Amino acid sequence: MPMLRLNMTKVLKKARSQGAKSVADVARQTGITHATLSRLAAGHKEPSLGTVWRIRAVYGGHVETYVYEDPQATRGSSVPRQRKAPAKGQLAT
Repeated sequence: MPMLRLNMTKVLKKARSQGAKSVADVARQTGITHATLSRLAAGHKEPSLGTVWRIRAVYGGHVETYVYEDPQATRGSSVPRQRKAPAKGQLAT
């Protein structure tokens, strides 16, 4: 099943029309943490209805304005993370 993604381009466009200049401003205006917005923008997290509803409540428009279905990503799949290199003299596990 495809994942929903937050369309940060549209969020920022609406936010700028209301005076926001950065993701930190969007976080302050919506009450959504900067970290959450960053994870949503990077596609590491699927937006909850509550998150999208808060954005819509602050910036107006339709809920569909702020989300899109990503057919390339599926629920339950994770974004591969880089592993740390072993410390000098230690074997990789």
